[in-house]
Amino acid sequence: MANSLRNKDRWVLVEGPGPGEAEFLGRWLLAAAAADRALQERFKQNEILKEQISSVEIVYQIRFSSAATKILELLMKDLTAFSLPIQSDWIDLFAVMADLGFFCLTGERYQMTVPCEASGCAIEASLLKLAATEHRFALQPEHMIHCISEMDGDHVAFEA
Repeated sequence: MANSLRNKDRWVLVEGPGPGEAEFLGRWLLAAAAADRALQERFKQNEILKEQISSVEIVYQIRFSSAATKILELLMKDLTAFSLPIQSDWIDLFAVMADLGFFCLTGERYQMTVPCEASGCAIEASLLKLAATEHRFALQPEHMIHCISEMDGDHVAFEA
């Protein structure tokens, strides 16, 4: 997990679809479940993938559905947006999901989006990209995503 001092006050801002967008959220959750199935199929096709991404799965197994559920939990607290600190246990999967199209960078924030398709090949490539960020036994997902600091956050406004 990323926990260096320089990341202490860094996070990503995530904007949801807005209150009452159950259809969008349903499609988004189904896309996460489809990504889980595609990853399991990819593990069967590439038997060394588990070994190649072992640094990613030290703490937990990769489950896009679990991350998506946590993200919805965070979103429901405010109903419009939330921040995810770099030190969060969920930042690694957020970086992969952003890479796969579950989030789209718009200005200084990410907007939730339904990916076209998270194929097994794309998931494998993204997980290998995250594993390649490892430095001194810690993943550095901030190399894959746009983070803001406390100073940047003072200037970010969410559009209504």
